[in-house]
Amino acid sequence: MIIKKNRQLAVVICLLFFAVAAPARAQKKITVPNDFPTIQRALGEAEEGDTVFVRKGVYKENITLVDDVALIGEDMLTTIIDGRRRGPVVVGADGALITGFTIRNGTTGILCKNTRPTIDRNLIKDNKGTGIHALVVLPDITNNIIYRNEWTGIFLEAVRGTRTSISNNIIKENGYSGIFAANRTEVLVRNNILMGNKQYGIFLGPDARRTRIISNNFHRNRLHYNANAESESVRQTNISVNPQFKSPGFPKFDYALGPSSECRGRGEDGADIGIAALGTKQAPISKAPAEEQAFAASMDSFQEPAAHVHHEPAFTAAAPPAITQTVILQGLTFFGTESADIDESSYHALEDIIKRLVYYPNLNIEIAGHTDNQGSDDFNMMLSLNRARSVMNYFVSRGIAPERMRARGYGRDRPIESNDTAEGRAANRRVEVIPR
Repeated sequence: MIIKKNRQLAVVICLLFFAVAAPARAQKKITVPNDFPTIQRALGEAEEGDTVFVRKGVYKENITLVDDVALIGEDMLTTIIDGRRRGPVVVGADGALITGFTIRNGTTGILCKNTRPTIDRNLIKDNKGTGIHALVVLPDITNNIIYRNEWTGIFLEAVRGTRTSISNNIIKENGYSGIFAANRTEVLVRNNILMGNKQYGIFLGPDARRTRIISNNFHRNRLHYNANAESESVRQTNISVNPQFKSPGFPKFDYALGPSSECRGRGEDGADIGIAALGTKQAPISKAPAEEQAFAASMDSFQEPAAHVHHEPAFTAAAPPAITQTVILQGLTFFGTESADIDESSYHALEDIIKRLVYYPNLNIEIAGHTDNQGSDDFNMMLSLNRARSVMNYFVSRGIAPERMRARGYGRDRPIESNDTAEGRAANRRVEVIPR
């Protein structure tokens, strides 16, 4: 019996020895389209540590990254992933890298739900809603051009980032804001150029005020930031100058700083503001939980460079119009088919209502949902109520007191056009904001 046990032990030891001595799996490089015709098929064959290299071309697909796999495009401007408006172009994964692509024409450019990929040196443009949408966890978002997305460049929901940051990006000409931080978002935004965004460079919700905004350049946004982002530290550690790019916009998208740019050396720790040169290391971010307090205080401790800072004239926003009659929210894709989930491409229209509710604190509203005549009465009544509630819940999440609002569903009972045509049915599918 003892001999048998010793033999078994010897076998186990040998197996352990060979397992330790065996070389690690060789990391492989998969090339698209040489090895696989599509990016997603190549990612499906990749394992931890592998690289998927994509040659120049237009790839009309929607892809999901793989944990700890690098996805590398041959050339940022000519290696294109086109989402065909069929959902997010890219869905993130932990430890993944995506670099060297144009990411365009999705409902969202890159969607990261509680995942932390590295998003570096991409052109993210012309997406219906948001360029990058992150929930809970902040990806490492560095050196990207986030350009002309229809709603917001970067949308953050309840995001916390202690090891990652939004650094050295060009966030330009987005339809509402460059960065929109909602719920209890607390992240570091540093060394970015936010310019030409239609409403705000950065918008912080009431619960996102601890987000640190350090050493950025705000240039020619309608408003550089909203009241929740306004502080003495923000005014002192950020600048507002013409960045003097070499050849911005179509077709070159060359956002390298010109030799006389005032963004040179004006970032955190003397770095440039804007896209960093290849090989430039980022300033470290505290990682251990014990260091979080010091990290949170970094905004206050940063010292502005001694060089003169030229500030553009401050923008002043006119009072928004009061809601004195019914506002019809239609003509946009507010909801999916038979769904009460708000499409993020419609957030900018809701933000316009929020702006009025904030400015006029005595204004109370009814939010009324309506449908066309397709489907049963009971289904339409419940769908219209749920859609009204979704809008109300969004307003509450943005700090509007629930007692100022009530949600009602009217189903198919109050059409404003004939249900005999597709155009009439589309008009009847609506949400109304009614002063009361």
